[in-house]
Amino acid sequence: MAPPEEKGFLSSLAGYYNTDALSDVTVTCGGQVFKAHKIILSAHSKCFAAALNGNWKEGSEGIIRIDDFDPDVVDAMLRFMYSLEYSNDDDTSRMIFDVRLYQIADKYDITELKDEVKEQFQRAVGSGWNTSHFPIAANLVYVTTPSQDRGLRDIVFEAVSKNIKTLVGLDSFDELLRTTPDLAADLIPDLCGRIESPEPESECPECGALLW
Repeated sequence: MAPPEEKGFLSSLAGYYNTDALSDVTVTCGGQVFKAHKIILSAHSKCFAAALNGNWKEGSEGIIRIDDFDPDVVDAMLRFMYSLEYSNDDDTSRMIFDVRLYQIADKYDITELKDEVKEQFQRAVGSGWNTSHFPIAANLVYVTTPSQDRGLRDIVFEAVSKNIKTLVGLDSFDELLRTTPDLAADLIPDLCGRIESPEPESECPECGALLW
């Protein structure tokens, strides 16, 4: 937990987001405009630092245009830069929103945001793996992240592996496997290992021996 003085500073800093006060850069997305500060964006992202402090159009104009993400995702990214927190204020599933936020954090190399999203996504999956949103979020994870980035992939894999008996046979899960070959490839070694070394079914209540 952050000490009181740090919380006070972050609260004060967050008050400068999306206001004209000392703002020297504008982020545009989907017709929406967000007021920000070059030093804040540069401190969090080497990508933004290079664009704003080099001989690039963004630096000379003081405008960053983001066209490949929804405004709510861009807003959450920017809010995190000021407060080290983010929230989902629309009707999008928490899991799906987290995946989109992870994607933009990866694109702009915002490591702290990726770490925060992983924690939030872990909790969301833990309570929502059996909802209709999970297969959509799981597919989105594998579609939007490279194979070497295991941040969210491992969370999806572990949830599926742990609950495979419940998920198998569900139409939504079957469709997930058909449309997400990388997830299927991750699961095969795990399932083969279970076949070779099946888990005990129960434990003898008298002697504690494992019953198969």
